[in-house]
Amino acid sequence: MNRYIGMLGIAAILCLALVAYGDSRIPVSTTSAQDMDADALTKAYVDGAMEYYADRGLGKTVEFYGNPLSWHGERYLIVADAGTHVLVSSPLIYLNGGGIDALVPGGQLGGEIDGATQQGHWFDAEGLNMLTGQREPARYFVVVEDGLAFMSLRFSGELDTPLPAPPTPTPEPDDDAITLAYVMDAIARYESDGLDATVAYYNSEESVQGERGLRIYDPESQTMLASGLFPLERGEDRLSFGTLVDLTKFFDGATAEAQWRDVVGHTRDFQDVPKRVVAILHDGLVFSSSHITLQENVAEATKHYVSRATAFYDENGLEATVEYYNSPESLEGNFYLFLIGADDIYVAHPIFPHLIGTDIKDVVGSDGQELGREIAQATGEGIWVEYLWPNPITRVEEQKTTWAIRHDGLIFASGYYTAGDEAFATPWKDADPREYTVDYVNRAIERYKRDGLKAMKAYYNSVASFEGQWYLFAMDENDIYIVHSLLPRLIGTDIKDMVGSDGFELGKEIAKATEEGIWVEYLWPHPVTLKEAPKLGYAVRHDGLIFASGYYPEVEDPEAYTKDYVQKAIEYYDREGLEATVAYYNSQDSVDGQWYLYLIDGTDGLGLVHPVISLTIGRDVRTLEGLIAGEPVGELIYDAPEEGYWIQFLFAHSQTSETLTRYIWAVRHDGLIFTSGYFNEE
Repeated sequence: MNRYIGMLGIAAILCLALVAYGDSRIPVSTTSAQDMDADALTKAYVDGAMEYYADRGLGKTVEFYGNPLSWHGERYLIVADAGTHVLVSSPLIYLNGGGIDALVPGGQLGGEIDGATQQGHWFDAEGLNMLTGQREPARYFVVVEDGLAFMSLRFSGELDTPLPAPPTPTPEPDDDAITLAYVMDAIARYESDGLDATVAYYNSEESVQGERGLRIYDPESQTMLASGLFPLERGEDRLSFGTLVDLTKFFDGATAEAQWRDVVGHTRDFQDVPKRVVAILHDGLVFSSSHITLQENVAEATKHYVSRATAFYDENGLEATVEYYNSPESLEGNFYLFLIGADDIYVAHPIFPHLIGTDIKDVVGSDGQELGREIAQATGEGIWVEYLWPNPITRVEEQKTTWAIRHDGLIFASGYYTAGDEAFATPWKDADPREYTVDYVNRAIERYKRDGLKAMKAYYNSVASFEGQWYLFAMDENDIYIVHSLLPRLIGTDIKDMVGSDGFELGKEIAKATEEGIWVEYLWPHPVTLKEAPKLGYAVRHDGLIFASGYYPEVEDPEAYTKDYVQKAIEYYDREGLEATVAYYNSQDSVDGQWYLYLIDGTDGLGLVHPVISLTIGRDVRTLEGLIAGEPVGELIYDAPEEGYWIQFLFAHSQTSETLTRYIWAVRHDGLIFTSGYFNEE
C-alpha cells in the first residue's frame, strides 16, 4: 500500500512537471549509454549536470534539475551548498533549503560532501528510489565545484561489488613547468615569426601572464631586447639590463639546456619577492622568464651569493674583493655583500659605505638588538641572524635574515628582506623641514629619557636612525661628540673645534644651545655627495647634553640652478680648454652642494670627470642604469642633444634610508656631454 501511494505521488509530480515545464532537454554525457555500466552512467549524469551549470549558472540549474523531467531513469540530481543545505532534490522538493541529512538521515551525506573534491568520489548509502517510492541501498557519486556539491545515485544492479576507484586526478603543472612552457612558446614564436615580431610582442602587455614576462637577452651586445614586465617606453628595440637584479653573468653562461636560478626580484609594482628564473640559449639569444617562489628558496640563493663571494676572494685576493663588493656592480636584487675583517672592522659595504672602518660589534638595531655582536659570532659553518635593517630598494627598515660565514678569518655576509605590515611611507616626504627637524630632535630626547644614555647612543649611532637627510649628532656636558652616525670619526672630538671652510666657527655657535633651542646656519657635508652645502642646524640642551639635527634648504628653482651650473662648465671649457676643465671639475672646489659635473666623451662614451664617484671615470656611460632594472640612464645621457634635455630616474641614496629621484640636465657640446643634476624625494 505504501509503495502504491509513493508511486502515485511520483506520478503526480511527473504530470505536474509535464504541464509546467516543457523543456525536455536532459544533459547527458556524449559517450553512448550502451558502452557504459551503471556506475559510468551515474558519473556521466553528474558530469552533464556540471556542464549545464557551467554553461547556464546556478539559477537555471536549480530550475531545470528541480523538475522531474531532468531525471534519467532512476537517476536524479542533488545539489547542496557549502553549508550542506539542499538546493536541488526533485523527488523530495519540499526539503529544498533544508539540511542534507533530511534526504538521508544519519549525517552520512554531509560527511561525504565535506570530503569531496573536484575529482569526485563514490560511496554507498541509503536513498529514495523514485521508481519504487521506497528507501533502498544506493550508490552515490559526488563532486564539489565552486563550493557546490553535485551528486546522483543509482539503485539497480549489484551494490555489493567494490566501489569504483576515484578518477585519477590530473596533476596540476608546477610553477617550473608553466614557466618553462612559457619560454618554449616564446622560442616557437621566434622561429615562426622572426625576431622583430617576437620582440614587439614580448614588449607588449598582451604577452604578460600574471607575474610572468619574457626577457630576450643578446649576450654578444649584453643588451635586453624585450622585457615584458617592464616594457620599453621610448619605442626602442634594445634595453640595457639593470645592475639591480643583475643576472648578466647567469645569462652569459646560458646553454641550450634550461638552467634555473633563485633570486630576489621585482613584482610589477616593484615589491621584492623571491623568484625562480629560467634561461635558455637559442640561436644566439637568451630567452628567460621567472615566477614567484617560496621564501625558503631565497635562503639558498643567499648562501649561493655569499659562496660566490668567498670564491671570488680565493681567486682574486682581498684587495680586488673589497673593490668589487664596494661597487654597484656587485649588487644582485637586494643582495649585497658586507665584508668584515678579522678584527671585526667593516672593509666593504656598498649601501652604507660610511660604515667602512667601524666595528660591526658596535652596530645596534632600532629595537636595541645588538645585531653586530651576533653577526660577529659567525663560524666556518655559517650562521643565520635576523634583525631590522633598511632595505636598499624601499629604503625603509624591514625584517632582514642574514647568512654570515667566517672564511679565512673574514666574515662574508648577505641577506634577504621580508617586508611586512611595518613597511610604511616616509613621513618626512611632505613635511615642513624646519618642523620635522624640531620633531626629530625632540624624539631623540624622548628616547634618551625613556631608555637612558647608553641605549640612545647605540640607536643614533646606527644607520637605522637615519630619516631621509635627518640624523642626530649629540654632545656630552663638555661638548664632546658622543653621537654622529654620518661621520663617526668625530666621536670623541670637541664640537667647539669645528670650523667651516669659510672660517665660520660653527661648533662654538652650536655649543651655545639652550633648553629653548637655537638655530645655526653653516656649511656642512651634504649626505648625498659628502661635500659642503648650506645647512640649517637645530640644537637643544637637555640634562647638560646637546641634541642636534638639521636640514639642507632646497634651492628655490633647482632646474634653473642645474642649467646654470652646466652652462658655466661649458663656458669654462670654451675659455680654458679640455685639460683645465678636467682638472678643475675633478677637484672638490668645483662641487656646489649636491651639484657637480659629470663630463663624458661624446664619441666613445667614456667618463672624463666625476668628482664624487671616481669609478665612473674611464667607464662607458652607456652601462649606467637607474635603481629600477632596465632604466637606460646611460644611453639617455649618451644620446643628449645640443639643445639639452632632462633625464629622470630613481637613485639609491648611499648615506640615508631613502630612495630619491635624480634629475639630470645633459647637453652635448663640441663632442663632449656636460651633465649635472639634483635630487628630489618625489
